[in-house]
Amino acid sequence: MIRAAPAKPPMPRDYYTVLDVSVSSTPVQIRQAYQRLARRYSPDVNFLDRDTEALFEEIVEAYRVLSNPTARTLYDRGPVAGEGILRPGRASRPMAGRRGESLHVPVELSFQQAASGVATDVVVERLSPCRTCQATGLRPGAAAAGCGHCGGTGAVWTDRGAIAPETCPACDGTGERVSDPCSACRGRGARPETATVAVAIPAGVDTGVQLRVPGEGHAGPFGGPRGDLMVIARVREDTAFTRKGDNLYVELAVTVVEAVLGVKAKVLTLEGTAEVVVPPGTQSGQVLRMRGRGLPRLSGEGRGDLYVTVRVAIPRGIDARTQELFREIGRLLPASPRQEMRA
Repeated sequence: MIRAAPAKPPMPRDYYTVLDVSVSSTPVQIRQAYQRLARRYSPDVNFLDRDTEALFEEIVEAYRVLSNPTARTLYDRGPVAGEGILRPGRASRPMAGRRGESLHVPVELSFQQAASGVATDVVVERLSPCRTCQATGLRPGAAAAGCGHCGGTGAVWTDRGAIAPETCPACDGTGERVSDPCSACRGRGARPETATVAVAIPAGVDTGVQLRVPGEGHAGPFGGPRGDLMVIARVREDTAFTRKGDNLYVELAVTVVEAVLGVKAKVLTLEGTAEVVVPPGTQSGQVLRMRGRGLPRLSGEGRGDLYVTVRVAIPRGIDARTQELFREIGRLLPASPRQEMRA
């Protein structure tokens, strides 16, 4: 009989993400975040919601770890999720801390920049490896202290079932503990820094679109790899065009004579002006479609359409002679459409 492999337990979420704080948050900020979430998701308030109860337990566990300086340091030195399991012993300790958080930055774009695409430099405030301690978290010249719980071996021996070594819970298998933290980064191995990142904005982006720039986010604690930079597009509205997805809408004013007899008129497009045929008898509000004249699709496959809404401009302040001409035209035209309305 072939037995199915046991299902792997779900990977726990990042504790900083659970509390909605950054890796550089102070203990006060962490406590305030916990208090805010605890009031919202407490079982006393949501006593019939089992999902909320599980979330509250996750929030409590995250606060238990991040509110304790020693536990927080060990957590930050842990491996990146999915990169394997640490085995006991100093030789197998992680070479760097956990992966940094993603950084979300909004970028303001003009309508034309969003339509054609643009390469721009984005100034970001992000965590970078501390130069003072070389991302070790130790005061320059200081050495990491050996873990007293495991004697610096990174492993402890237990006799649960069979005598076997296990990863030391005090130092997380590193065999070392930070006893003299760097004053510049407060022992975190990373500190805030202003940087400029080159970002290529593709043609056709809209407000709310997020563009990922790999490896340009916050640096992880203790030399951990950077997270990603998430650029959030904010596109300003245009005075001439109205956007709906990849399609554009524009208005075209014509005279009464042009609406009756038809005309070839110039209409505004993204590339300048183009000619559109207004057929005879066009009504005010009628929409004409120009295929492939809209915005480029982000997928790179073609473009949207341009819809032209015809507005018939009714003249005002006409003289007596012109009024008489319109009355004459009115006598020649078919009966009023209002005669078809029921009384």
